[in-house]
Amino acid sequence: MKKILALVCTVLLGITAASAQAYKGDVAAGINLNYGSKIENLGLGAKFQYTIIDHVRAEVGFNYFFKKNFESMWDANLNAHYLINVYQEKLYLYPIVGLNFSSLSFDEKGFAKEYGVDPGVKHEDINRFGLNLGAGAEYRITEKIGLSLEYRHTILKDIDQGVFSIGANYKF
Repeated sequence: MKKILALVCTVLLGITAASAQAYKGDVAAGINLNYGSKIENLGLGAKFQYTIIDHVRAEVGFNYFFKKNFESMWDANLNAHYLINVYQEKLYLYPIVGLNFSSLSFDEKGFAKEYGVDPGVKHEDINRFGLNLGAGAEYRITEKIGLSLEYRHTILKDIDQGVFSIGANYKF
């Protein structure tokens, strides 16, 4: 799977014939609905995007995944996208490469109450730095509003997670 994802990213980066209308200084903010494969639950996220140079934008994002089975998770991301215009300056494809910090927490009190076990048992939260690899698509409904669909795989020790995301952004 990782080899296929790396190949897709390489092919997308190699496409230079298409010109994206993403210019240095463009700014956007958005929200997204996520599904995390490790936590096996939905989450909400917010993102801020800034186009560093033509075709290349940086994205800072935060996602919170809802509690399930006494576990909750959040992550913070710093990603780069290379925008490739594939249809009339409305549909763009982009690879995702970036850094991640994830935190997985366990609710000992809720677990102890639910299963009648010793509430004194402690479980450590897991906090890890990792890498993001993925791909996305953005469709601009108007000049200011866009919809996105993304998949990124976060590579972390002990808590690798695939994140599927659908979102909307507003370009200032």
